[in-house]
Amino acid sequence: MSRDISKFEKPEMAEAFVTECNRIGIGVIFTDIDRTYVEQTALFAQGREPLEFVNGLRKKAGLGQITLKENMRKVTWTMNSKHIVNLDDERLDNNKSRALDFAVLKGFNPNEITWDVKADVQGDGIPDYRQAGEIAESLGFKWGGRFKNPDWPHIELA
Repeated sequence: MSRDISKFEKPEMAEAFVTECNRIGIGVIFTDIDRTYVEQTALFAQGREPLEFVNGLRKKAGLGQITLKENMRKVTWTMNSKHIVNLDDERLDNNKSRALDFAVLKGFNPNEITWDVKADVQGDGIPDYRQAGEIAESLGFKWGGRFKNPDWPHIELA
């Protein structure tokens, strides 16, 4: 898992998303761009499998261990994620992520994130995650806030 936009299929779209959010006063950062299948498996198990099993998968994936409380919460809803890349084959068409996860910043401080999807950090009366999602849609992304099970901080190529 990385935050490197060069691992995204269309980094210029990712940059445009950040620029447009910043333009209206919403600071955003990318929290997850690409994942291996092993990382996705570990994340998918969270909230579905016993803690010891999940932490075994996380260790195999090079991810840190989580607590029982953290294991009570699902963090991904599919094994068919557009974050997954496969660098182990010779196909170039699957070496880039087609999804981005982002976070809204408190101000523009990259060390202060709000995960509250109703937060209005910039103070215009509209939730910042909604505004960021709508910006993403205007740029041609599909926004996770409109999924059957909303994933507010997720955007992907349509």
